[in-house]
Amino acid sequence: MPDEEKIQDRFPSLFSWEAEEYEHYEKNKDWYWSVGIVAIGFFVLAIILENWLFAIISLVGGFAVALHGSKKPRIIEFSITTRGIKADKILYPYDSLGHFWIHYDPPNHRELYLISKKMIQTQINIPMGKADPNEIREHLLKFIEEKEIEESLFDAIARFFRF
Repeated sequence: MPDEEKIQDRFPSLFSWEAEEYEHYEKNKDWYWSVGIVAIGFFVLAIILENWLFAIISLVGGFAVALHGSKKPRIIEFSITTRGIKADKILYPYDSLGHFWIHYDPPNHRELYLISKKMIQTQINIPMGKADPNEIREHLLKFIEEKEIEESLFDAIARFFRF
């Protein structure tokens, strides 16, 4: 890991914290049954429509959703450096970020939203764990603008279905 140590030496951490990589909800048997019923429903619809590719995608998709739902999140170290925001081994440089917003509504919601200037990944959600949102805000204001960002529809739907 000498390369990683060199990177950390060049860009010192101003503030760091640990958090799960995403919010995890325990799934009960009913959740898995629901996923299975929806996947089978789409499979039957695809067979009726004679769309074989959609039939295969429905089964594989249902299996992938159930598999991902059972996966436990890793604990990741996040840090604010002089060059950007670091999430595990990924660095989001400040010059590629437009602005940020801290969505803080304990105990339900504690996330840092970043808007990227890149076309492919426009919004980056970073969990704050038990970190102090005021400290995060104080450090980020030195580098990028704060601007309110609404929770995306996809995130709201995922939270509703406890995914």
